[in-house]
Amino acid sequence: MATKEAPKFPWTEPNGHYATYDLHCHCGTVRYTMKLSPPLYASDTTVEHPEQAVAIDCTCSYCARNGYLSVHPFAKDVEFTHGLENRVEYMFATEQCAQWFCRKCGSAVGTDLSKLMARLGIEERCGVNVRMLKDFDAEKLKVTRNEMARHLPPKYEDVIDELYAKR
Repeated sequence: MATKEAPKFPWTEPNGHYATYDLHCHCGTVRYTMKLSPPLYASDTTVEHPEQAVAIDCTCSYCARNGYLSVHPFAKDVEFTHGLENRVEYMFATEQCAQWFCRKCGSAVGTDLSKLMARLGIEERCGVNVRMLKDFDAEKLKVTRNEMARHLPPKYEDVIDELYAKR
């Protein structure tokens, strides 16, 4: 009997060397920390662990429209330290992954991937929008474009076309 294999995800596999980063929404109401392995910036790597995490430029309809650059730390490594009562959720498509926003400024801070990870039987992760980093510097990031989710059902274009057809 063949074993069901988990899909190949775009995130960088942990190497045991972590760095902790502070993040916040635009207005600073929602603040959180993320522990990530390997580190996001080369300045946080070591000679023994020179690997750098890669931020994902996802081309799914949601990420593309909102300008997400994301990394995917384990859920246990993301801690909301201030303003959790102002973090609101938006669900779309199959309603598997809640998108997190600041209620006050509307900043997209991350994604709850726990339902999807549980369904796949793997350790829970979050999607974290690295544009919310306290010291965000796009020039210091390694970024890769990922088109995996763009081709999953339901197709965004079909959903939108159906909405416009109901005018």
